Amino acid sequence: MLALLGLPNIVLAAAVTAVVAVVFHRQVFGACERTETSWSIAWLKAAVILVFITFAGVYLPSWAMQTSMVSDLGREAQDLAGSVVWGAAIVVTIGGLAYLHRHKRV
Repeated sequence: MLALLGLPNIVLAAAVTAVVAVVFHRQVFGACERTETSWSIAWLKAAVILVFITFAGVYLPSWAMQTSMVSDLGREAQDLAGSVVWGAAIVVTIGGLAYLHRHKRV
């Protein structure tokens, strides 16, 4: 059912989450007092974070491995390229969460 337009499910989930995040951008990205945040906003923020981590940690490395530039390389170079993309996604995710936490966004 989610394979609409021939896109992978994670891309559709990321698109839906992005639309929800844009519509509710003040609630998702706005500063909040952690003890006064409603459950619905907390779940919305958690969903955005989860979809981003899944997209960045699963879909992007998989996509990078399937590009013609990487697929023409040897096995070791492919493993290195996938690890670099995955590591960069983890660093961006942890750095982003630390930034958002420091500025009381999550």
